[in-house]
Formats: sequence, structure tokens, C-alpha cells
Amino acid sequence: MADVLALPPIATDGFTRVRQRSDNDCLLCAFAMFAGLTYDEAAAHARRIVPAYDPLAAPASHALIRRMGEDLGLRLVSSIYMDWRFPGIVGVLSRTLPDCGHALFWTGEALIDPSDSGLYDRAWVDVAAIEFTQRARDLAALFALDAAAPAAPTRVVLTESF
Repeated sequence: MADVLALPPIATDGFTRVRQRSDNDCLLCAFAMFAGLTYDEAAAHARRIVPAYDPLAAPASHALIRRMGEDLGLRLVSSIYMDWRFPGIVGVLSRTLPDCGHALFWTGEALIDPSDSGLYDRAWVDVAAIEFTQRARDLAALFALDAAAPAAPTRVVLTESF
């Protein structure tokens, strides 16, 4: 990852790319892009909440990221649904670390991989997505669909047949 540190930030559709500094900090980077923070600002904010947090040594938890969002006025919701019209954090299976996830940032138009590995694209998201995180207000249309859906039956009768 050291060679990536020498590269300048890249602006993508109004979002400044935040690059990983270790194998552990992809979620912190994706959150920083989502919230419009630099890497150092996001790491400092995380340490105000969890003083022992070291983004180079351990990944950020989703609970920490949601708390950071709350502090910044971002009500974040994680689910298996994504409204692709809006920015969000996309969690996928890692292509480089076994049994791990990797966080990407969706701008609303483009997918940004904080590792700059070139291994992740929408096709990979379609087959290996784990979860999506967006602002609650950006998911309002999806919530409205659920509210408008017919009520599920309150009682289910099971019958056995052999």
C-alpha cells in the first residue's frame, strides 16, 4: 500500500478520493468520502469516540461508522437494499483477503475503491455485495414502497403432507 500514499488525491464527480493506508482502513476511507472528510479528519473523529482506535491496525466497526455519521448529522442505515441514485458505502467480499469484507464508495454515479486495486466494479458488487449503507433520507422511497405494500398475513397455517 505504500506506493499508493505517494499519489495525489483524485476528485471524482465532486468527491475527493480517499486512499487506503493499510489493509484495514477501507471502511474508514469509504466513510470519509461519503462524509466529505479527509482521511486524517475521519481518523481523528473516530479516535474522539474510541480513543484506542488505530485505523492502520484494525478495521472500523459499522457501529463506529454509524456513530460518526450521527455526530455529523448523517443518519446512516445499513441493509441489503441500495438506492443507486444516491451515494453510499458498499460492502463486498474481499478479492484479496480471505474471509474478509471490503468497503467501496458509490458516488451516485461511480464506484470508488479506496484501495485503487482495480479489482472491484459493479459486476463484482452484483455477485458479492454483503450490505449497503446510505443516509436514511435517501432510502425514503424504498421505505415508502414497504409502507404501501399489502399487509402480510398475521397467521400462517402449516399443513404437513407425507
